[in-house]
Amino acid sequence: MKKFNIFNIASLSAVIVMSSCGTDVTEPCTVNAPADYSFSIDGSSTVAYSGQTARLQMANELGSALSDPATTEAALNGMFNHQAGGMDFAGSGLNASSKQIRNKTANYSTASNQAHIHEHFEEWFEDYATNVAPAIAASTPAASGTAGMAGNRELSAKGFEYDQFVAKSLIGAMCLDQIVNGYLSATKIGDAVDNVTRDPNEDQNATAMEHHWDEGFGYVYGVDSDISTPEIDTDGLLGKYLNKYEDHRATVYNAFKLGRQAIVDNCSEVRDEQAQIIKETLSKVVALRAESYLREAAAADALSPDYFHALSEGYGFILSLQFTHTADGTPYFDHEAVDAMIVSLEAGNGFWDRTPAELITMADNINTVTGL
Repeated sequence: MKKFNIFNIASLSAVIVMSSCGTDVTEPCTVNAPADYSFSIDGSSTVAYSGQTARLQMANELGSALSDPATTEAALNGMFNHQAGGMDFAGSGLNASSKQIRNKTANYSTASNQAHIHEHFEEWFEDYATNVAPAIAASTPAASGTAGMAGNRELSAKGFEYDQFVAKSLIGAMCLDQIVNGYLSATKIGDAVDNVTRDPNEDQNATAMEHHWDEGFGYVYGVDSDISTPEIDTDGLLGKYLNKYEDHRATVYNAFKLGRQAIVDNCSEVRDEQAQIIKETLSKVVALRAESYLREAAAADALSPDYFHALSEGYGFILSLQFTHTADGTPYFDHEAVDAMIVSLEAGNGFWDRTPAELITMADNINTVTGL
């Protein structure tokens, strides 16, 4: 794995990198990261990621709707495919927003793979509204082949907890995909991207490159109430799980700060090094959670609420594996490999039929492939 010349020590107020920079800089440059993620011109912040905040808030409302027996299929699809002015959300600000989840889900996949992933979401919405919600309203006990309640878990006939499917799948299919394949890609932050023009009426007076970097930041920290520290205190999908790994959250936060400052300083090599650190570290978090939830489900009491809950979380993280980004730029598992794992989890009566041995074998395979 490529070694980066950084001091990744959380206690330091600044991170310094000595590195060759862009074509217009002939001498090695020093990039000094600020103490926190603060960047301004003439005293005014240039950081903006309101679109990412809106989508994270939309995802949280969508998850809540997947625990409500009154939810309809139309309501779920409306939240997923929101149109500005539609009355899909509790927050009026979200209803007025032109942002949506669907068009940012698997956006950088092939058209056929994206369509396949969108079909998953639509099938989950249909089954929840048609079968799970009525069973919850009737307090039907869940059983193999019968939707209903298992403790406080709301299960499909195959034992699927759809709010967990959706939230954990969006961690990869929206958040990670947008960061690693979108905003921190050469298309968005490469040397050909405008890093000169500033418009005080657009994107907080940031350059296009600065703004793209901030948008990537927003998919991790977009609903965090305090971005002055690496800790993330609000459930923002990917950010919530990054926060569980203290070393990784410090690494990602420091890399976002340093990379943003490198853009300000026009130091492209440092920018690209930090982008790669972010991509690989966030991908590790997704892989770690996929493996962990499989093992947690395998260790839980057979067919207990904890078993169904852990395996539902694991399912979403497994779907997310295809959006990871390793040192050579490829995912840990491609779409076909992920789909094979999903098919095996859904086989027969779904989670009712899975065995600890199956889940441990799958977890071991993830561990072997990722090397984590």
